[in-house]
Amino acid sequence: MQHETVFPSMLHWSPELATIVSRKQKDGTLRHTATIRLKRNGEVFHCESRTFHKKATAKAWALEREQTLRENPKEAERPSSALPIGKMIDRYIEEKQAVEPLGRSKLQHLLLLRRLPIAECMASEVDAPRLISHIRSRRVSGTGPSTVLNDLIWLRVIYRYARAAWGIPLSMEAIGDATELCRAERLVARSRKRKRRLKREEIERICERFLSLGHRKSSPPMYLIFWFAIYSCRRQSEIMSMRLSDYDQDRGIWLVRNIKNPGGSQGNHQWMHITDALLPVINATIEDADLVARRKTMQDDRLFPFDPKTIGSYWTRHMQILGIEDLHFHDLRHEGCSRLAEDGLSIPDIQRISLHESWSSLQIYVNRDARSQSLTRAEFEPSVTQKK
Repeated sequence: MQHETVFPSMLHWSPELATIVSRKQKDGTLRHTATIRLKRNGEVFHCESRTFHKKATAKAWALEREQTLRENPKEAERPSSALPIGKMIDRYIEEKQAVEPLGRSKLQHLLLLRRLPIAECMASEVDAPRLISHIRSRRVSGTGPSTVLNDLIWLRVIYRYARAAWGIPLSMEAIGDATELCRAERLVARSRKRKRRLKREEIERICERFLSLGHRKSSPPMYLIFWFAIYSCRRQSEIMSMRLSDYDQDRGIWLVRNIKNPGGSQGNHQWMHITDALLPVINATIEDADLVARRKTMQDDRLFPFDPKTIGSYWTRHMQILGIEDLHFHDLRHEGCSRLAEDGLSIPDIQRISLHESWSSLQIYVNRDARSQSLTRAEFEPSVTQKK
């Protein structure tokens, strides 16, 4: 019979068909995970598990589930947890990207995770010791604690998605246990608040460098972008997506589209208040002859009609040339928010510019160091004129 061919080991109860693993919880209680695996030609083609408070209940479920699979072999053709983690990552990326593009950092970390040995493991068979071994290996290789924590975070996201969207009965317990121990052992940690501020001498060197380069129609005006990033407190991708048609000059506001948000950036449009410091930068950018020509040639309505990756590459390259270490383009957003706080603006007023939804998220970006380190565009440009 076909049933016998597909499920030869299920004609009689076999202790190898189901396994029950008991784990002690933090409060001292035990949880019992029953796992059923079906093999064909020596390879697992169906695997599912459930966790119970009582071992007897776990055994009863395994027996009942075995009987169901014996009577209805097609049950095993349903989405199964006998999938490598890498395949689950691929499917997750494909389905999420079809609805809304994943953020750059999220996508990069998922693709990295896809290349690591853990991706070859069957999702249902990954237990806490295997995850802890993965984390230790990553730390030994030089990866930082906040980065490897993201491994566990994204695995949890994938598992939850698989349970809800694909009906795969995966247990989250192993990830929780591994995360708890890794935190206790300080193998993982949340990223620290970044406190990098620009020094006056660094601002002078950066501005002189970008001004000396000038710009043609094919290259970005990094000097204007530099000051725009500080005074607008905008992210790199947001700056490169801002449209002239979204600028309400009379009201002094600009509609920023698809702002990064944990709930999804697509459709998250907000009005940004334009400060007195930002306005001259906007006017200079709108009137710049090369940019006017580029917008016309490309039929592009953006203030800065360039790819965000191009800006990132320019920034990284010139920071290396200048020998300025550990200064990311995103630090300009920190600089801008900190300057607003130093100028005495209230939290709501800063939020109208930075567009942070809460003080807790804005607080990460505010570092009120001595203002003597700062240099404004208005202060810098007269010094350039005097040198000439």
